[in-house]
Amino acid sequence: MKIHCSKEDLAQGVQTIQSALSARTTLPILLNFLLETENSKVKVVSTDLEMGVKHYINAQVESDGSITIPAKRFSDILHSLQDGQEVELSVDAGGKVQLKSGRSRFGIIGAPKSEYPILPEFNKQNAFEAPAGVLADMVKKTIFAASSDETRHVLNGVFWASNKGNLEMVATDGRRLSIVARKGVAKDRDFQVIVPTKILGELLRLLTHYEVKPESQEPLLIGVTENQIAFQYKETTLLSRLVGGTFPHYQQVIPAKKDIIVTVGTKELLAVTKRASLCAVDRGGSVKYTLRDGELQVTAASQNQEFSEELPIDYKGDEFQVAFNPQFVMDALKHVDTDKVTLGMTTPVNPTLVEPVGGGDYRFVVMPMRL
Repeated sequence: MKIHCSKEDLAQGVQTIQSALSARTTLPILLNFLLETENSKVKVVSTDLEMGVKHYINAQVESDGSITIPAKRFSDILHSLQDGQEVELSVDAGGKVQLKSGRSRFGIIGAPKSEYPILPEFNKQNAFEAPAGVLADMVKKTIFAASSDETRHVLNGVFWASNKGNLEMVATDGRRLSIVARKGVAKDRDFQVIVPTKILGELLRLLTHYEVKPESQEPLLIGVTENQIAFQYKETTLLSRLVGGTFPHYQQVIPAKKDIIVTVGTKELLAVTKRASLCAVDRGGSVKYTLRDGELQVTAASQNQEFSEELPIDYKGDEFQVAFNPQFVMDALKHVDTDKVTLGMTTPVNPTLVEPVGGGDYRFVVMPMRL
């Protein structure tokens, strides 16, 4: 094999696939990535057996071939090279990779493609198109609420439910919940799957790299099977196993009744909660919100610090006090697009519903902490 490409294109390609490299593995080959020629293109592939990434690099192919290369060492070599240089990469019959750039020469021992796991092909026939910007916005509004506790694996993903083209995404860690629904996103596809947060995080990273805006209608290809999901955008394909199991009945958590509804500025509430969080106990600390006539008082205290601030609001009623994990409140408010937000509450121990004012297809639920 012999190819020529720019240092930047090669480095970007390796960076794109690094997310799927296995950090904890008993299979040394998974520390490598696969580089091979395909139809006059150069393809780089990585997998950890749960997720895989495939990316095509702009390159000139002089002769075809394939090799797997230790990813960390190769990445370090690329970063050491001067910018703007062309790279010549060749592989001899013994599996030794020779890299030339300017006056620099590197040699690194690879392993044959036959030792590397085979990544499933993306099946375009069963795939559907969705607007990349819309999908990215939906993922951003949900992924933060998913659980990172590996003992609750069904919560380690975002639940996707598509019915007659309407797509709903839901994530929860048991103490908070995020839900967003959009019409006509999944065309005529009906399915219910739990998509791992890892591949969704990589999808967001990919779309951020291409500076995809929420209003972008540029198509993203999505393929969903019984146990796998795949995304294809431009020259990159992401594949992952789905999370097995049954997602909780989340509808029961969303408050149907709201005895107290408070409207407050989104940025103002976010800012005051952030200030209060500085004085809450580092772990398990709470911020208290007290409703009184015409004001919302936000307070926090720990052994050596305390905080208090009032926000003017339109509230008339009995004094009401509730406490939250401040991070949960801030995470929700960061994803509200409107200037004002409503908090819908019943009692200090029942879930609170956070909704954008002026319409929106997303909601957040936050469980209070005991006072």
